[in-house]
Amino acid sequence: MSKTGSCLCGEVDFTYKSEPVMFLMCHCTDCQKSTGSPVASIIVISEDNFSVSGPTNSYKCKAKVTRSFCKICGSQIFSRIKSAPGVVAIKTGVLDEQPNTKPKLVCWTKSKPDWLEINHPSISFEENPN
Repeated sequence: MSKTGSCLCGEVDFTYKSEPVMFLMCHCTDCQKSTGSPVASIIVISEDNFSVSGPTNSYKCKAKVTRSFCKICGSQIFSRIKSAPGVVAIKTGVLDEQPNTKPKLVCWTKSKPDWLEINHPSISFEENPN
């Protein structure tokens, strides 16, 4: 199994060769501000099964997450989370093929805007599940 994804301009692409270890939704304010959306849809995969090519840059945010993005178009490609070594988090919007399952959990529900009506997974955390 090999799956692919890319940024908006196509200069950065990536491949991952394992099933996601997690599929989640996040409402934290860092994800909201970095994506411009009230919720981020994320798959988590083993770093050993992930490869990326093309011009990327990265920055660290206050949540101890390093976000990597295309230097040309700005699309977020993946993140590394200090408290979760050995995995990368990929926003599902850059995947060439969407996951064929539903998210298993949602985190930071206390940051979800009140106006947003969404069907959340049954496993829910008001903040970070650690």
